[in-house]
Amino acid sequence: MIIVAIIGLLAVMGIPYILNAYSSSMKKAKNRNIAEVEKAKGVLSLPVSSRIPGAMALADSNLEIATDAAGLSNLCSALSIRNLDELIVGSDSIAIGTLSTKASY
Repeated sequence: MIIVAIIGLLAVMGIPYILNAYSSSMKKAKNRNIAEVEKAKGVLSLPVSSRIPGAMALADSNLEIATDAAGLSNLCSALSIRNLDELIVGSDSIAIGTLSTKASY
């Protein structure tokens, strides 16, 4: 009976730490993905002559990248991913936005 009580006590102390670690890792993954998307959006505005994957000399800062086929394709190329589904964290998907707005979850 004492062993069961000790195991229960350890579980009560350990579960909040595990949940906190999970939540913290989700936040870090989201922040890392947002930073990578912002870097890739910067690449989209580079001239094509730079020969960097994804460069397309995009100048329209109000262009919705996720709805523009060429922009989305080049963004995925700059990120070295196949599609935006690879940036889903938990059940949250990323909103790319435009060149002038920051990506968010």
